[in-house]
Amino acid sequence: MENKHAIEFHLRKDDEPLNIQLEPECLIYKVSPGNEIKFIAVNYDADFHWSLRVANKERWVQLFPESKGNYDIEIHENGSLLEDWFKYM
Repeated sequence: MENKHAIEFHLRKDDEPLNIQLEPECLIYKVSPGNEIKFIAVNYDADFHWSLRVANKERWVQLFPESKGNYDIEIHENGSLLEDWFKYM
């Protein structure tokens, strides 16, 4: 079943690297060409949505998860659950 509260970034091999800053933790993920990363909201108990701030020239995306209640975020890299969020730091 598809998660409607997921946002995915897929880079082709000829793309430039992309920086994604996940708020409110301010963790920065550097996505390399040929890779994909997906952020999925799980265990949410109220309305959930994503907000984005994009800086095209700098290849930077600021990602804001927003909800009136609690939620958790799972991060998947190339289809595999990322257990260590600090891998990209």
